[in-house]
Amino acid sequence: MREDSRKDRIIVLTGCTASGKTSLIKKISEYYPIEVISCDSRQIYKYMDIGTAKPDKETIKKVQHHLIDIKYPDEYFSAFDFYSNVKVLKNEIRERGNIPVIVGGTILYLISTQNGLFKIPKIERKIKDELRKEMEIYGINKLYKELREIDPERAKEIHPNDKQRILRSLEIYKGTGIRHSEWIKREHHKGFNLVIFYLFCEMDELKRRIEERVNKMIEMGFREEVLKLLEMGYKKDDYGMTSLGYREMIEHIEGKTNIDETIKKIVKKTKDYAKRQRSFIKKLMIQSKITLDNFQEFIKILNDEKENKNR
Repeated sequence: MREDSRKDRIIVLTGCTASGKTSLIKKISEYYPIEVISCDSRQIYKYMDIGTAKPDKETIKKVQHHLIDIKYPDEYFSAFDFYSNVKVLKNEIRERGNIPVIVGGTILYLISTQNGLFKIPKIERKIKDELRKEMEIYGINKLYKELREIDPERAKEIHPNDKQRILRSLEIYKGTGIRHSEWIKREHHKGFNLVIFYLFCEMDELKRRIEERVNKMIEMGFREEVLKLLEMGYKKDDYGMTSLGYREMIEHIEGKTNIDETIKKIVKKTKDYAKRQRSFIKKLMIQSKITLDNFQEFIKILNDEKENKNR
C-alpha cells in the first residue's frame, strides 16, 4: 500500500443493529487512542436516546463520539451531510493525535462515503415535507410511478419499496428541475479510502440480541421518551420520529395497540431491518469479516495506525 493512501485511509466498523459494535469499541478504547465518528442516521437526533440505542454516558465520556445529538428531530440530515462531516472530522481527529474510526450501521452513508457523491444544491424543506405528506396519503407506489415518468433511468436502479431513495430522487427533481440521473453524471466528490470491518453475528444470535434490546428499551422508559417528544411538539412525520420503533410506540400511545403488540411489532421490524442491512453490506468493499470472539484483523490495522501516528 502506498504511503499516501495509508495516510488518508479511515477505519470503519460496521455491522447489523445489535451486533455488538459499541461493546467492541469500548474494549479497544482501553488500548488505542480512538475517536468515534458515528455512522447512525438516528443517533444524530437530540432527545432520542433509548429508542436509537445511543452509547451510554459512561461510554461517551470514555471515548469521544462525533455526530451524535447534532440535530433536532424535525431536521434533515443526508448522506452528503455525513460525507462532509467525515471530511472535516478525520483531519481534526488526526491533528489531535488520535485515530478516527467510523462506527455504525447506516450502510447508505458508508456506500456514499466509499464511492463518492455528486454535488446537489440544498433542497427546500417545503418540497421535502410535501412529498412526505403525499406518500402518507397515497402510498409509495404512486410516488414510484411518478419517478418512472420523470426519471425512468433512475427508477430502474431503485426498488419500488425503497421509500428513502424514491423520495430523494423526487426531491432532487422538484427542487432543481434536473433529473437525479443527470445529476449523477455531473461534478463528483471523490470517495474516501475506507478500510471496512464487518462485525458479523449469526442470525439466530442476532435475533436473540434484538429481542433482548427491545425489552430493555421498554424497561428503560422508551414509552416515556416518545411521550415527552410528542409533548415537546414533535410529530410522527418528523424526520427523527420516523425512526424504527418510534412510530410503533406512537400508535400505542394513541391507543391503537397494547404494549405486547407494540413490542412484537418493534422486534419484527428490527429483525427485518437487520436482514436489509446484511443485504446492503454486500455492496461495500469489505476489508475483513470479524466477530466478537475473533477481531485480530481489526487489531492489526489499529496497531498499524498507532505506529504511523508515532512516527
